[in-house]
Amino acid sequence: LPLGFQAWEQSAGVIVFPNIQLLASEVSKLLTKEIKKNLNGKPAEEARLALMQFLQQKGEAENGLLLLKSVYLLSQTDLRTMWNIIGSGLPAALMQCLYLFFTFPLKKNSDDGEAIEDDTETQEMLVKIMLNMYREEQGIEELLAADKLQSLIIATTSLWDQCSHLWKVPTGRVLRTISKAQTKNSIVYLQAVDCIKIAVQNLFKLADTLPACDVCEAASIVLCFVKDSYPISSALLTEFENNDGYQLLLSILLRCEGLQQNEGDHYLDEILDMLTCLTTCGKTELKVSGNIVHPQLPHFNFETTRSSGMTVKNLQAFQVLQSVFQKSNDQHLCGRILTAIATIWAWDTVNFFLLEWTLQPINQFTDIIHSKPHPVQVQFFRLVESIVLDLSYVPHEILKKVQYLIKENVVPLCTLTALRCLLSMTKKDLLFSDIFRDSGLLGLLLALLRKQAKILRKSAGTHLPGLTEGTEKELNAVMLKMVAALTVKSVRNS
Repeated sequence: LPLGFQAWEQSAGVIVFPNIQLLASEVSKLLTKEIKKNLNGKPAEEARLALMQFLQQKGEAENGLLLLKSVYLLSQTDLRTMWNIIGSGLPAALMQCLYLFFTFPLKKNSDDGEAIEDDTETQEMLVKIMLNMYREEQGIEELLAADKLQSLIIATTSLWDQCSHLWKVPTGRVLRTISKAQTKNSIVYLQAVDCIKIAVQNLFKLADTLPACDVCEAASIVLCFVKDSYPISSALLTEFENNDGYQLLLSILLRCEGLQQNEGDHYLDEILDMLTCLTTCGKTELKVSGNIVHPQLPHFNFETTRSSGMTVKNLQAFQVLQSVFQKSNDQHLCGRILTAIATIWAWDTVNFFLLEWTLQPINQFTDIIHSKPHPVQVQFFRLVESIVLDLSYVPHEILKKVQYLIKENVVPLCTLTALRCLLSMTKKDLLFSDIFRDSGLLGLLLALLRKQAKILRKSAGTHLPGLTEGTEKELNAVMLKMVAALTVKSVRNS
């Protein structure tokens, strides 16, 4: 076996075995048998140590490492060979190994430098074998025999701060692979043991104690199982919802305020992406029953707005995104929420109307946008502008709110950004000359310019602070451009 596999490895798999499927089956059965022998009758920590020693042995006593390497090479050949490996009982045996390696970190000693290096080499082969097996439906079905899948998922939500640091990322990779290959039987199994319920309860405890990036990492694994299972069955999503899963996500996301850039970004983005996907998970189609306020752009016709199927059906999931934006002033977090909303609109034009005629996110955000960081304000008004530019729709209620924001002028830089947004709309179509005259915007701008002229006359010879001076000057310039745009082609406005 050693010489055969050494030659095969060096020949890049060109050497052909007479019956590679039989070889794969026998080698995998032997590895499974040896793993069970090392586990049998031992306490968990002792079994973990025995397993790692068996799989890392060097020199003459390297049977475990040789068997592992043999299966590793065979697992990369073809599907029929993989089915023989799966049929050996190895999926369940390796899941038991992964559970022990993740849950019970090795105790450090003076010689642990070499052990960690060996551990990494063995780990890579173990993980790749598992990834190859668990991508297949047969691999998932065999895995359920071990009854360790639920234990490992629960362990990630209860022992994240006590587990082996070296096995965190590999365990996440393996569980995500299993999640993507879920079957009806695996979902029934997870539901029967209240896996999602227990995981959510554990995460509520972690959410108050662990650093935000760690909680995101642990929560993203559970959310994968909820999202990926939905096309097959809604059972895990229902279990998640019935145990305050959305409240959990809201708590976790709000804890991400103030995270340093790139700190836990990947897992935060993953949670937000999955939550965005969950907004389309629901059995009942929402009805668009709002009234279209006129006037509208000539080429807008709501009756011809057709659904692509990616419509919002889960308002609870969207409410988490909406609540995070309303409660947070974190630039990165608020920016990601606006990006998620833009993505939902891009999936289906109908989604803008479904959301604005139910939860009114953009309408409500306009009331608080002045309190957000300036980059978020810029992103928000680009989103408002896209309603007109991309959807060809005039959102009268939202524009009234924007106009009120300009009138109040609480934060001049925000007012300037809002005014630029309206100016861009005005340039799109002459209709806005009538809309903004009838709404009182033209009169408001003329009044503000007169007021500003008086201030400038009174302050002649005095110097205003730099930022205020620059912003006020630019605001006056944009107000003048806006008045010009509203009057240039409108006799009535002139």
